[in-house]
This record gives sequence, structure tokens and C-alpha cells, in this order.
Amino acid sequence: MRDFDISIRSILLAASLAALLAGCASTSSETSSPGHSKSSTSETANVAYAGSLQNVNELQISPAFTQATRYKYQGKGGGAVGIAQEIKSKTIAPNVFESIGYAPIQLIEPQSTSWAIAFSSSPLVVAYNPNSKFASELTAIKSGRTPLADLFALMAQPGFHLGRTNPNTDPQGQAFYEMVELGVKKYNLSPSLVRQILGPVDNSHEVYSETGILSLLQSGGLDAASAFLPEALQRHLDYISLPASLNFSSQADASLYQEATIQLGNGSIVKGVPLTIDITTVGAPNPAAVSFIHFLLGPNGRAIMKKAGYPTFAPMIIGNPKAVPNGILTNG
Repeated sequence: MRDFDISIRSILLAASLAALLAGCASTSSETSSPGHSKSSTSETANVAYAGSLQNVNELQISPAFTQATRYKYQGKGGGAVGIAQEIKSKTIAPNVFESIGYAPIQLIEPQSTSWAIAFSSSPLVVAYNPNSKFASELTAIKSGRTPLADLFALMAQPGFHLGRTNPNTDPQGQAFYEMVELGVKKYNLSPSLVRQILGPVDNSHEVYSETGILSLLQSGGLDAASAFLPEALQRHLDYISLPASLNFSSQADASLYQEATIQLGNGSIVKGVPLTIDITTVGAPNPAAVSFIHFLLGPNGRAIMKKAGYPTFAPMIIGNPKAVPNGILTNG
């Protein structure tokens, strides 16, 4: 995987952004897809997305989008890196890719796209099972009665069953691994704790699929697991909040995140980056794909995301702004 230069997020053309915001501000533009009538039902927004977006996409965005535009929706979730690899190998053929972070999108450049729009973030938390034998200690950390530093020693205890996603295929898995590195350093703990907590990158004893890990947690199969804040809120999980310096959602802490690195199974080195939700079309965009992104960036889509727990911000164009389809940036 290519290292992602965080400075690319500063590439924001004022004129394009103004047009984007103007286009997204019109409710009427959402109820009629750009350049197409509501009677057009033959095309489908085929969305491949990071698995952590499954609930909001399938249960909330999908029905609202179809009702507003009359376009159909089809979705597939999974680790964003793994999804990108499937797109690249033509195993799947979506027309929209919604990723956590820009790095997975870079894997399908330049053949399938050369741009993305970042519009939301997804803070990292540590979710836990309230029936775990470690629940009292975890709850004490959650409430602040016990310092957050104690979380790292607790996760390293024998018998503590921690779950995380695979860093080789999922940005959340990368960020969690890097969070542990930063946390141990932040609280001046023994560097050996990193290995004790995490083991190898692809540790079979604690690596689970992004779409199944929280169900396993809820069923009692794990004591704690990596999660994004919106997932924890949507599933009504108990969770421990992390400061901005560790939750990978703050642009202001981008340089700090980069101090943490992880070596993946293929030998590549990945630096920590803010985990924003980035979206792009795949291949030649069809009207339904353009309409989906237009809807998601508009007031109705943003309201759904915010209600689901995703902090939103002014959309940022990443990569080549000239490649962004006109139907996304304008009303026409």
C-alpha cells in the first residue's frame, strides 16, 4: 500500500467547494437526481463500503436515497483495503466506493478513479461486553474513576480476549494497532505492552471480520473490541472513549498519528492518518452513482450521518478535482 500523504487533504478548490455546497443545499436537487427524472428506475447505485458503515448504509441511507431519487441501491461491506483489492482484481464491480480513509481508494487509482470527497469522520473507541469478567475494571476506566492508562495493562492480562480487525485489509485494524502504540508511548508504559496486547499483525487469536466482530462481542465471545463511535452508538454498546490524540479522528492531530506505523503482511509500512469517510465513483460513473454521492453530501444525507453518530464537516476534494463528476458538484 502506498503511504498516504496527509497534506493532500488540504487540496480544496474554493470554487469547486462553493459549487458543491450550493448543490447540496438544495432539497429539490435531492428529490430529483441530477439530470434524471424520478421515473428512471433502471439504474442502481452499487455501493461497496467499509464494513463499519453497514448499519447506516443499509438501514438508513439506502431507503432514504431510494425514496428521494427512485434509484435502486445495492450494497456490499467489508474491510476497505480488502474491498479495494476486490475492485482492482475485478472480483466485484461497484460504481461507488465509500472508504475509511483515502489510502484504500489510492489502491484503485488511476484505473478506476482519481479523486474522492471526504465529508465525515469516525472516531475510534474500545467497546466492551458488560458481562465480561473484566467489566468492572473496564467500567471504572469508562467512567474516569480509573485512569485510561490502565486500559493498556488490562488488555495485556492473560485471559483478556480482545478483538480487532485485520490491518492487512481494514483501516480500522491499522488504526487500532497504531492507537496501542501511541497509547503506550503517551502514558510512558513499557514498550513490551504493545506486543503483549496485539501479538503479530495478523494474530489469529484476536483478528475478526469487520462485519462480524461486534456481533461476537455482543454474544460474549470477546471481552473488548476495536470499534468506531457510531457503531457503538448504533448497537448500544458499552465503550471507552479515547482522547483526540488516540482516536484518529482529528485533523489537528494528523502529525501525531503519523508517528505510529505498522508493517503489513506484504512488507509495506503504513503511517497513521485521520480516519475520514471518503467516497468516490468507480469507473465511468452512471447517474445512480452520481446521485448517491450527491444525496449523501446533501442536507438529508448529512443529517442521517450525524444522527447515526458520524461527525460531519465541510466536504473536501482529494486528488484530482477536475475528475469529480459535474452532477456531484452542481445542481445540473
